[in-house]
Amino acid sequence: MDGQTDRWLGAPLEQLPTPALTLERAKLRRNAERMRERCAGLGLRLRPHVKTHKTLEGAELATGGTRRGIVVSTLAEARFFAAGGFDDILYAVPLPGTRLEECMALAQQLQAFQLLLDSPTALDLLRQHPLGPGKRWLVWLKLDCGNGRAGVRPTDPAALELARAIAQGAPEEVTLVGVYAHCGDTYSCHDVQAVQAIARATTIAVLNFVTTLRQAGVPCPQASIGSTPSCSHPVPEMAQLTEVHPGNYLFYDLQQTLLGSCQLEEVAIRVLTRVIGHYPHRNQLLVDCGWAALSLHGRHQAPMGCAAIEGHPQLRLVGLTQEHGQVEAIDGQVEFERFPLGSILALIPFHACATAAMHPVYYVHAEGKVVELWHPVRGW
Repeated sequence: MDGQTDRWLGAPLEQLPTPALTLERAKLRRNAERMRERCAGLGLRLRPHVKTHKTLEGAELATGGTRRGIVVSTLAEARFFAAGGFDDILYAVPLPGTRLEECMALAQQLQAFQLLLDSPTALDLLRQHPLGPGKRWLVWLKLDCGNGRAGVRPTDPAALELARAIAQGAPEEVTLVGVYAHCGDTYSCHDVQAVQAIARATTIAVLNFVTTLRQAGVPCPQASIGSTPSCSHPVPEMAQLTEVHPGNYLFYDLQQTLLGSCQLEEVAIRVLTRVIGHYPHRNQLLVDCGWAALSLHGRHQAPMGCAAIEGHPQLRLVGLTQEHGQVEAIDGQVEFERFPLGSILALIPFHACATAAMHPVYYVHAEGKVVELWHPVRGW
């Protein structure tokens, strides 16, 4: 632990230096438990994505203490979690050839370090660099089922050919573990029904492709889709998959409430900020939280912008510079006497992932006091 932050263990939240990212322990635990129960009910393995929190504690909670079966978004995360005793780690970015040596080191170190591929070029690179006796590259074929980011389209004949090449080209060196799709297009939805329609379409596309593979004699043991919206309200068809990989659900955020993934009371994350200025001539409060502690994500995507101000629906965060925030009344005048200098406001961020990336420590609290300090990994 960092000695500069250790001293806040046991401190009341109102004493924390601001801006401060806080997490309510009871909500974290409930969110983790509900997702595990939801997946168990469908007979699915949960492979939580750790990119939101990037902490050992969060991954321990999400995996139910098993420390197995996680998804990472950076190689820095992969090394961090490997050093922390986690195994069965899937690096969910199409293989970057310039970082093959780092991937090789992790594949040698772990029982199961797994990669995504979506091109023959990446497959050729793995074959040119075999891991040696007793080790194989473990590969998932990345599918694009409508998200439009990375992956091969499952209806494209080249997808079948690539899967066949992975599975059958050099099986003693490269193994096809399964197919992986991220239904990130659920984030463009406006209600649960629309989210479920995308989850269903993605699931069916993945399952149809797996059927095509098996009919072609290509073994494909695993099939995975995921996003927090789709996994918060799963459709019955998802029970035919083998696993799912949501990530944001441990914290949730304002965006997830707008998508219908959760209720506001289930959101575990807040950013505490202090009032540091009164400006009656422009009817504004100034707070010590700028975009460097919140991010600008959501600024043009939600009525409340980058964050909602908990308990004060009459207030709105209207401006963010690097270290300052401007707060106004939605209607009428700010009641300045209600918000004296030094008073604390709790911001519910639009996007927990972007907000968490701004903070070097998370203050986990119970009954108004800090009970844990979580230190995320940073870098790529």
